[in-house]
Amino acid sequence: MGSVSVGLEGLVYAKLVKDEKGDIQYGEVKDFAPVISAKVDTSSENGTLYANNGPIIAKTQIGETKVSLGVSEIPMDVLADITGQQLVKGVIAFKQDAVPPYVALGFTGTKEDGTKRMVWLTKGRFGLPSEDRKTAEDKIDFQTDEIEGTFIQRSDKVFKIVGDSGIPGFEEFESTFFDKVFDVTKLVDTGTTTPTEGGAA
Repeated sequence: MGSVSVGLEGLVYAKLVKDEKGDIQYGEVKDFAPVISAKVDTSSENGTLYANNGPIIAKTQIGETKVSLGVSEIPMDVLADITGQQLVKGVIAFKQDAVPPYVALGFTGTKEDGTKRMVWLTKGRFGLPSEDRKTAEDKIDFQTDEIEGTFIQRSDKVFKIVGDSGIPGFEEFESTFFDKVFDVTKLVDTGTTTPTEGGAA
């Protein structure tokens, strides 16, 4: 019987510097913000081809991944970094023509048995966060930030990387999984998957 997720921690990101077949590079992994919630929804479409009075082919097409994050507050330097804006002396003058960079997003889901489910989404862009502010009242009412992003596949067709510390063999990668965006070419030597072109720097 499997374990159940009970927590969420360690939200990080890294800019995607280069995404070409056989040459995928990321920048430094940085802290994003203290995370409250993360909803990851990957769209998929199922289709069936009918011929000779019956179904002959069933196909599933995986689409984009929508991410909705709830965080305590996004630091100004991170907000500027992920939205393509500029932070100057504590001020961001938001420009409509700014182009957000592609980034990878990582986080850890903790489980009730003490194991962890570690996730990298490999290529996506974030929009501007929504803000909901109101005056303080006589009861505590935390006002947090929400931000959404859209993630897609890289040139090597990898769009998501998931590791689980409850599965034998993952201990080889667990302590360094978020040092860099996980390099999937490491899996070739273990014999646990088929060879994959490219990888994270």
